[in-house]
Amino acid sequence: MKYFNEPAAGYIAELSKHLDVAAHNKMTDSAWETFFNKNPERMPMILGINPRYLIQNPAYNKTGLTFKAYFGNSRVMFEAQAEFRSFLNRYVPQFGTMGKEAPINIGVDFQNVFEAGWLGCPIVYSEHEVPYARPLYTEENREAVFEKGLPKPFDGLMGKIAEYYLAFQEYAKDYEIDGKKIDDVGPGGGAGTDGAFTLACELLGPETACALLYEDADYMRRLLDFLTEATVRRIKAFRKLCGQPEVQPCMGFADDSIAMLSESMYREAVLPFHKKLVAGLTEKGGAVFIHLCGDASRHFKTIQDELNCVSFDTGFPIDHEAILRRLRPGTQLNGGPHVGFLEKAAPAEVYDRVKEMALRLKAVSKYFVMREANNLPPSVPLENCLAMYRAVVDHGVY
Repeated sequence: MKYFNEPAAGYIAELSKHLDVAAHNKMTDSAWETFFNKNPERMPMILGINPRYLIQNPAYNKTGLTFKAYFGNSRVMFEAQAEFRSFLNRYVPQFGTMGKEAPINIGVDFQNVFEAGWLGCPIVYSEHEVPYARPLYTEENREAVFEKGLPKPFDGLMGKIAEYYLAFQEYAKDYEIDGKKIDDVGPGGGAGTDGAFTLACELLGPETACALLYEDADYMRRLLDFLTEATVRRIKAFRKLCGQPEVQPCMGFADDSIAMLSESMYREAVLPFHKKLVAGLTEKGGAVFIHLCGDASRHFKTIQDELNCVSFDTGFPIDHEAILRRLRPGTQLNGGPHVGFLEKAAPAEVYDRVKEMALRLKAVSKYFVMREANNLPPSVPLENCLAMYRAVVDHGVY
């Protein structure tokens, strides 16, 4: 591999001992088929993992690749993405096709700054963390966000995302990794959103955004409406660029910052704009999937009832049993042990913790999906991912 090292030989040997690729692929294909056909046979396991796992781990990043270099060159991002996907397919056990049969699917990746960067926030590159967006506005100049009117779908950073997406398609025509061609290329964040309230917190800073909900509710309504309208137009434009229908049967989105809000404040101040987002991008009655880090579980019932949400990606700390009992039967809930535990625990401890969770939660629902809570840091050893996988395989059968 050009940018990244393989795992240590000891881990590869341990993985081979516990995972037969052909048997794994047969098992996981059947697990997902029965899951989505509403007759699950076993609990699946996934991982929220992206290229930062390799870029920010010196054991894997043999060339010293930085996020600044990764963001700054479409070819570098393309190749690093392909290597990352190949690494996942061979070495990171979860419920999905592994080995030579696994597809190499990649997408443009500007992490979590793609929307704030689109609206002009400076991107800050940190040595030890992912890039982040510095707030552009203050309480004093907050009206300036409206002065240029709605941003165009391919303005600023979104134009770069569209450019990279088209470049990726060209690169993929004659590129191979581990003897495989690229199977699919996606536009990444250009076709998604981290949520209007989260974007407002990025633009203003979370303290200012939360204070304005109370001190100037009219301003925040105008801002959230402005951001939602811009988002709907952008996602439709990216769907068109990708040859997809502008309005689709279902959609996923996030809005992690609603974890800071009370139930009444979410319902009054943010829910109307989540409704507008969904109405603008999905067919009437379409299903919604939502990712919410932290503990936003007090909002789940409202989100399900008002937005027809059928799947929740959860953070920490979460009482999974209580949530599953409150939500509709058949609701998918993704969750699991906190990443802080996964960073420091021994593999045997991880196995025992995940075993306990699997046994407890499968008694409540057949639609719980085990994953880390929430997004796998580079410091989590692959041995602990394998321990999670083994516990779910051994104890997740219904």
